[in-house]
Amino acid sequence: MKNRVIFTASFVILVGALAIAAQTTPQTHDEFVDAGKEAAGKGDYATAAQWYGKALNVRPDNHDVRNARAGCYAVLGKYDDAVKDVSIILEAIPDSVFGLFARATYLNAKRDYKRAFKDAEAVIKLDPNHAGAYQARGGAYAGQKKYAEAIADLTKSIGLNPNDPTSYTVRAAIYEVQGNAGMAQADRIKAQQLSGK
Repeated sequence: MKNRVIFTASFVILVGALAIAAQTTPQTHDEFVDAGKEAAGKGDYATAAQWYGKALNVRPDNHDVRNARAGCYAVLGKYDDAVKDVSIILEAIPDSVFGLFARATYLNAKRDYKRAFKDAEAVIKLDPNHAGAYQARGGAYAGQKKYAEAIADLTKSIGLNPNDPTSYTVRAAIYEVQGNAGMAQADRIKAQQLSGK
């Protein structure tokens, strides 16, 4: 009788543990997405990308999740994968300003400046006041050593969004290449002030 009670108690505990494990292991699209968000929130972008991948296996047309995975890939330096994900979104929505801008940014990061330039140009045609597009096109110009054009675009970006330190940082680097230490230093100081460093 005693063994039977112990066996029954053990069985109940085991079943309970399995039920808890089943509840905590994501099983559905939304649970995969939530697990991805949780991992990303902790800075674990590799795990987040895996969870987002599971969600996309269930719903491959979820552009928000695909974009989130692209962002994780970019943080991890996997720019080819990030570009691939955004390109899938752009196949469905070719005039997505957000998608074109994201892809331009990722292409610049992987030094594919000609393609980045093309996407940034497309954004500017769709939204002439998109500060990030001028920043991206300026980066593409800089990558091709077209420094005057790069400075003009970065200056335009700053005019549209004067509180973004990135344009100041990139313009400072170009001024440095051109030998204009004073302008480079001024932009660096402004970028530091804006980023609170």
